[in-house]
Amino acid sequence: MVCCPAHDDRTPSLSLADGKDKLLYHCFGGCQADDVRRALEDKLGVAGGYEEEPRPRQKKRVVSEQKDDLEVVIPVPSDKASATPEDFYHFEHGLPSKVWTYRLPEGEIAGWVARYDTEDGGKEIIPWTWTKKMNGGNEKLRMKAMPPPRPLYNSDQIYSRKNDPIIWNEGEKAADAAQKLFPGWVSTACQGGGNAISLSDFRILHGRTIIFLCDHDGPGYQAASKIVDQLIGKAKLYFLRWPKIRGDGSVYNVKPKDDAADHHERGWTAEELRAVAKEHGGLTIPIGEIAPAFDIIHYDWESEQRFRE
Repeated sequence: MVCCPAHDDRTPSLSLADGKDKLLYHCFGGCQADDVRRALEDKLGVAGGYEEEPRPRQKKRVVSEQKDDLEVVIPVPSDKASATPEDFYHFEHGLPSKVWTYRLPEGEIAGWVARYDTEDGGKEIIPWTWTKKMNGGNEKLRMKAMPPPRPLYNSDQIYSRKNDPIIWNEGEKAADAAQKLFPGWVSTACQGGGNAISLSDFRILHGRTIIFLCDHDGPGYQAASKIVDQLIGKAKLYFLRWPKIRGDGSVYNVKPKDDAADHHERGWTAEELRAVAKEHGGLTIPIGEIAPAFDIIHYDWESEQRFRE
């Protein structure tokens, strides 16, 4: 498993395997086969413009998508929807520490995302779906991403709570924490996080009020900006700037990469946030005021002028 060169991959999502005279690959982040092939050929120096002669007895490796002839079944059949942690057992990482369920707006299950805690203290996030062989038979749960356009996390709540604002987070863990911190809002995320913005279905957000609670780093704000590009003029858009003063008056330092889960673990509650918002005039910033509100150059955004526009 390596980082996929075809998208902004911060958690390894590309599977590579030795196919003798071919390099087999599959991106669990959902990248198209041709995009991954071109990116790999560029990295390995085997694209059409490659001029260097291979050494004697050395064959040029051909990049090929690892075919499995699988079709993702959405929605998951009702009699297969009651999955347990044991169903998501991974051959290397064992049982997952958490499994998140993705649903369609009407409530049926579209797929799952499992988190595995690794021995080195890291994590692996792997999508699972109900699949079947295209030539018939052999239906089962497999490690495979939902095809685009993918439903957002908590799409069923977004659909049923039509008058509530929606708070977007980069990952499912952060979305769960944000739901506790902002119970009056519907918390959501994209399957694949900031790496899979283009694969998600944002039509369900049209006409709604959206608040972005970004991971506090460059990629986090860039991910939100990609969604803004899709929703500008179609929804009311706000960014949430985490307060620097706590309810007791003490200073709160937001650290790099912080998200809602980090704030929740440090003791923030919905009640404290309500009190701070009332005291300081709210926490959200309209999208039109984002440039002066954030030091966007510090976060490697393209340019201040681009986000002012």
